[in-house]
Amino acid sequence: MTDDAPELDPHDIATAGEYVLGTLPLAEREAFQRRLLSEPTLATEVARWQTHFDPIADEVRPVSPPAKVWNEVERRLFPDPSPPASSVRFWQWLSIGSVLASMALLALLWLGQPGPDAEPQLWVSEMVSADNSVRLTALYDETDGEMRVSVAGQPPAAGRDFELWLIQGDRAPISLGIMPHEGQAAMPIPEDLRILVANATLAITDEPAGGAPGGIATGPIVAQAEMRRI
Repeated sequence: MTDDAPELDPHDIATAGEYVLGTLPLAEREAFQRRLLSEPTLATEVARWQTHFDPIADEVRPVSPPAKVWNEVERRLFPDPSPPASSVRFWQWLSIGSVLASMALLALLWLGQPGPDAEPQLWVSEMVSADNSVRLTALYDETDGEMRVSVAGQPPAAGRDFELWLIQGDRAPISLGIMPHEGQAAMPIPEDLRILVANATLAITDEPAGGAPGGIATGPIVAQAEMRRI
């Protein structure tokens, strides 16, 4: 992009990424395509996102599983293929694909625009409660020591808060803070704790409003999951 080219607003940058990933609704995608015909700066942004995703696509090689493996996957994912089964499977797979694509885009957008020399060391934890009513994704970037969290689903009861904990080995759980009831938040991790994040477990507990008294968890564990490097 040249110095005299108009700057894109953050929404257009994000939309360009969604366009490349294919997560835009049809009407929005068609409107965006029309804009590409008359806005070269926007087209350049799309090309930049495509270049960023190209190495990921190059590493993927199609492999056809044996029929018995595919049938077993379907049986485990969709144990009750009520009629019309084909229609149900279509929407289930579409939903799964959209979630995965959205998560990938969310991670990239939280970390900013892709740069040619950027090689962030990233860790992710995806916590889902047993009844699927609470979902929290935490993304940690070693390069700046910041954790981004995204919360969705049912909020805590009145007078209660969800609190995020870092669990590493035999150490006592360490509070990382109170979670928003919904949406996203950025949480800088203190320098003395950053070394503990790799391969740790994150957990959410249901605590009194304002957090666990004395920094010691008192409520039940809502969900937990290990940090995984990506």
